[in-house]
Amino acid sequence: MDELYAILKLISIPGLGPRKILALKNRFKRASDVLNASMKELCSIDGINQKVAIKIKKIESLGESDEISRTIEMIEKKKIKFVTIFDNNYPENLKTIYDPPPIVFYWGEFRDSDYDSIAVVGTRSPSQYGKNVTEVVARELVKAGITTVSGFARGVDTIVHKTTLRAGGRTIAVLGNGLDIIYPPENKKLMNMIIECGVYCSEFLPGTKPDAVNFPRRNRIISGLSLGVLVIEAGEKSGALITAYYATDQNREVFALPGRITDKKSVGTNNLIKQGAKLISSAEDVLEEIDRIRKYPRRSHQMELTFKLEGEERKIYDIINHEPVHIENLAELVEMQPYEILPTLLSLELKGLVKQLPGKYFVKIS
Repeated sequence: MDELYAILKLISIPGLGPRKILALKNRFKRASDVLNASMKELCSIDGINQKVAIKIKKIESLGESDEISRTIEMIEKKKIKFVTIFDNNYPENLKTIYDPPPIVFYWGEFRDSDYDSIAVVGTRSPSQYGKNVTEVVARELVKAGITTVSGFARGVDTIVHKTTLRAGGRTIAVLGNGLDIIYPPENKKLMNMIIECGVYCSEFLPGTKPDAVNFPRRNRIISGLSLGVLVIEAGEKSGALITAYYATDQNREVFALPGRITDKKSVGTNNLIKQGAKLISSAEDVLEEIDRIRKYPRRSHQMELTFKLEGEERKIYDIINHEPVHIENLAELVEMQPYEILPTLLSLELKGLVKQLPGKYFVKIS
């Protein structure tokens, strides 16, 4: 029996969730073997009682399903790839969680190096500080050979994926809907870029809409694919916190960016730190923690070019922080005219130390 057809039959059985299918996988080599097993064999497996076994035998006896045939036709038409829990090339990290998805649909390519992954998640409406830190951390993770994982949502997720790709790294997007539905719709171009340099994936059947109930379930995969989860800005009831809680349950590392106690976007991250998440101030804090469990250890860093700042450059650089500051305010602080400090700001920008935002605002990025 076709293995795709068999696994789609299994996941369509009410009451036969990921945990029970994992138990079946530990006994049988293929999904089709499960459907062909006897009642006695099925009932001998932990978690599979007679009621569930009857359902398995019943769906096996019904023969072909028009609904499943239509799903397979859509998968083939849209050239959707898939990997099942029964396959040897199933993502290694995902195998170890309590309830791994029985099947993962994807575009792009999973690689062995994706074992060394970090999930970076956060609010859909980050502050400028949150945006800047997300960019800095994502770039540094890429430099260290880390694959980033996030949820393709607006805000922090989108920044993670875009920054990773711009830095020449690999990123994995985990969806809360079917692979063929682009959500949010403005990320269509980003989707194509991820497919070229990473993985765009989902456990949901093609055609599944991005309903709210799907996203908490999706979050266990984001953390499951990773060695650890970093939360950058999250409100008190942010979905990013669900990912962090899954990470704890999956024995993954949890990291959080601290924020001001008056900032509602930092209530969640500050609470995570209170509960034992590691406070981070740079990507290095994350890397130091996961170096011992990486599959592909960091190579010895070649000596990087460092810039010695003196005089006016040092003076202006020390004033700029991770909150946007207008050129006129900077000029006032150093008692100069805006046109006088502009060349210095451009020099700092070329050195990768500051970033110019629209409206002549500047922020520190290193």
